[in-house]
Amino acid sequence: MDLVLTEDCLYLNALPDAVEIEMVTPLSAVSRALDEGAPNELMEAVGLFLSCVLPVAREMPGDLAEAVTELRFSLRAEYVARGRAGRADQAETSFI
Repeated sequence: MDLVLTEDCLYLNALPDAVEIEMVTPLSAVSRALDEGAPNELMEAVGLFLSCVLPVAREMPGDLAEAVTELRFSLRAEYVARGRAGRADQAETSFI
């Protein structure tokens, strides 16, 4: 976020218009959720961000595209980990 949402807006203004349009509002929501320390809202905001920017990812500069890809795979790994933990909890409670 610091890469895009900076005080001088040079990076943001240098982005292709389609990328800038798709990412500014959802990225602001991610920033707000981070500031508030709300994990559920953060996950929702990141999901919204990814759904908005993935269609324009090919138009992004390399560093931004790489950061979006890393975020996408990190989020996917978190969902997988949560799913496994949930299934383990269900298996334990079924024996009680």
